[in-house]
Amino acid sequence: MSIPPNPNSASVTHPYMRSSVPKFAYIDDGEDPKLLSDDELYTEIMECGVPLLDLIGLMARGYQYGNPVAVLSKAIATAACDVPEASIITGIGDKPIPLNFLFCLVGPSGLGKGLTLSAPIFTHKPLSGYRSVTPASGEALIAEFFETVPAADGKGVETQRHSDPVMASWGEIDAFAAKSGNSNSTLDAIMRSLWTGESAGDTSIYRKKSGMGCVLEAGSYRFVMFVGAQPDHAGVLLQDATGGTLQRLLWMPLWDDDAPETMAEVDSYKRRLEQFLRSAPGSFTDRCPNVSVWGPRGAITVSSSIRDQITMDRGRVLRRKEDVDPLDSHKNNLRLRLAAVFAGWTAGVSGDVVVSDDAWWWAGCVIEYSKRTREHCVAAADGAKKKMSRDAGKDDAERSMAREAAILEAEREKTDKLSLRIISYMEQHRKVSRRELSQAVTWSGNRKLLDKALQLAMDSGDVSFNSVGRMTEYVYTGKH
Repeated sequence: MSIPPNPNSASVTHPYMRSSVPKFAYIDDGEDPKLLSDDELYTEIMECGVPLLDLIGLMARGYQYGNPVAVLSKAIATAACDVPEASIITGIGDKPIPLNFLFCLVGPSGLGKGLTLSAPIFTHKPLSGYRSVTPASGEALIAEFFETVPAADGKGVETQRHSDPVMASWGEIDAFAAKSGNSNSTLDAIMRSLWTGESAGDTSIYRKKSGMGCVLEAGSYRFVMFVGAQPDHAGVLLQDATGGTLQRLLWMPLWDDDAPETMAEVDSYKRRLEQFLRSAPGSFTDRCPNVSVWGPRGAITVSSSIRDQITMDRGRVLRRKEDVDPLDSHKNNLRLRLAAVFAGWTAGVSGDVVVSDDAWWWAGCVIEYSKRTREHCVAAADGAKKKMSRDAGKDDAERSMAREAAILEAEREKTDKLSLRIISYMEQHRKVSRRELSQAVTWSGNRKLLDKALQLAMDSGDVSFNSVGRMTEYVYTGKH
């Protein structure tokens, strides 16, 4: 058990800690984050003009910690630990939403999840930090929120709650699976409870006698978790789509397709980092500087536009007007947490924290980035299963069927995305010809799917068509 100390002896404010105004490339286009390319998503997340994010990007590539978005996950977790009392009130239910997070860092063997988490990112508050643990069970995890101190009567020791955040970490998914996979394990259920911020644990005579903490009161703690996983070994997290843990996880890739490859390229990031922090050339040649990350201070205000949206989303679910993918059942809850952290960063260390449309958009982009990483794991896990089937002696016919199913699934996904593009384009232009629509939303890779995508859009009630002579005209109806 350890508490990484804040290396600053005083609450120093650096230029990157001042308030900033993010600048997004696509928020004003009415785009949905799911329609953006991977590169566009990355730009919205890491290159939106927020100084702290610029700093994280330079750190990640200057010292090869991995994908800047993976390093961002440590910054998010650290920000949450900087203000363990911070929470969000939305008017839905009577319990505040805590800034508790679960992260899965995804990458093939050798990329180094431990290296990513070793990035020198610290809480901003002096003498603050978190307790790093690797518990073997749910009960052991609860016990990490307690400590033994000398008894009040001077005889022996007693157990009491401490106020430090707890960060649980498993370097490899296999180690986590060994602890959570058996039928008697409570680790998975306890983690879900801790993410929610509800009361967790139970009263046990044995644990009381052993001096272990038993019960955490709702809203009285901060908890973040990291687990590393190879894409094709993430089955323990993927196999239970409705259990709850999977939906709460943020999936961050360790690989970085734009990582510098030569010493000269790496050094250029270090020189830019020195300029960013106004330090002398060569100051950070061998060692990355410590970076202080702050969480949202004071009250977290949710803007009326975002409250309206989450209220309407909740109403649609309650009235069964919208089918929710089990994997996205906690999407708005998780998005609010991310938005609150981002709002804190843009407000600076002393500004008012408001979950605005900008913060909501940024959080939506992070969630979409996470979703695509998760889908990569799903595909890799499925591929691993198929390989096992082939190795077990499945015949050629079954292998052929598997290939055809994969092709059909890929085509279905492309058709779904194209249908969403059609609806988005139609919403802006209201009435278009088929030719115009084809030119606007298709390219060589998906043009043959236009008719199927149009049919999906019409089946959803968002688009209808009229025949004008020999020409078919499509009209936006906005039923969805």
